[in-house]
Formats: sequence, C-alpha cells, structure tokens
Amino acid sequence: MKNLAKFKVAVRTREYLIQAIFQLLFNNENKDNILQQFEDEHSTKKVDFKNFNKALTTIDATKDSLSLVLHDELGLKKSELELIDRAVLYYGIYEINNKELPKEIVIDECIRLSKKFSSPDSYKFINVYLDKYLKLNKVTKGK
Repeated sequence: MKNLAKFKVAVRTREYLIQAIFQLLFNNENKDNILQQFEDEHSTKKVDFKNFNKALTTIDATKDSLSLVLHDELGLKKSELELIDRAVLYYGIYEINNKELPKEIVIDECIRLSKKFSSPDSYKFINVYLDKYLKLNKVTKGK
C-alpha cells in the first residue's frame, strides 16, 4: 500500500464520506442532518468539510441517477450489492464525473476504501465495475 501520510486530511475526509454515504443509503436520512452530525463529531479532527459537503450534497441529489448507472449501465442488481459497496461505487462515479482527481487515483482510493470497509474480496468487484464505467463512458485515463 502506498504511503498516504502526507494526504491525511484527504484520506480521512474520504473515509468519513464513505461512512456518510452509507448512512444516507441505509437510513435514507436527511443529508443536512448527516453533515451536521459529522461536523459535530469530528470538529477537532482535520477534515476537508468543504469537499465533504460538496460530495455528499451532489451524491444525495443524484442518488437516483447513480442507482440507474449501477443497474442500467453496469448491469448490477440492487440485491447483488452490499450497501457499503454501493456507497463506494457512488463515491467513485461521483469522483470520475467530477474530474478533479486523476481516474487512477479515484480507482486506487475506492479499492483502498473497499478494503477498509467491506468484505475482503470486494475490492476486486469495485475495481471491475469502476473500470467498466470508465470504458462505457469512454473516460480517458488521467483527468
């Protein structure tokens, strides 16, 4: 695994974001309540709440279209997906579409997040379906 020590804030922000997306999907909880909860609970830690807020707000607003991408474009049934894997895929698709990070970094981060939060082999699944998304949407490598 790569040394992520110099990216602590970004790594922590992404980890909290996956947890927040999971909570959003699991409870169908109001995004603003989740944002407030994370800001309250993690106010003493270095977290990029600006990007956290932007990502969670966008994912919440587009979760129906993200669900269609998983089902229609990638051929995944809701019943085939663990909720945490869906959260990682939503985040990955968001980042790919956002185009602020190189695609390789997005995939590497999603694999790392999957290894941290999901079942031992789910990272392979995440890698396959994000790669498939890139190919179907003809997204080039890099930014």
